[in-house]
Amino acid sequence: MSAAQRIELTLLATGLIFILASAAQARYRFINDRRAGRRFYWATAIIGIACFAVGTGQPWPNGVVVAAIFSAIVAFSAYLTTPYLKIAGRIYASSPENRQPDP
Repeated sequence: MSAAQRIELTLLATGLIFILASAAQARYRFINDRRAGRRFYWATAIIGIACFAVGTGQPWPNGVVVAAIFSAIVAFSAYLTTPYLKIAGRIYASSPENRQPDP
């Protein structure tokens, strides 16, 4: 296994760990403050998606496709299960209790 392959494998694993951390925050909400939870969710998701995309080895088309797919999944998950999809001060969520403004 070459050094480049080891780096790619490490980036793939790191990306998955960060994406799973954001999914865990969406599911279990271990950070209770909404704003801090939102920042944690999006920061871990963005870091995870970037690491995973770079870890595919080919930025075009593999990295771009992986980034687009994971971004869509993360955004859709944020809409369905959390109050973390906030654009221009408005919270987008599928359930009414998640649409309430931040306390």
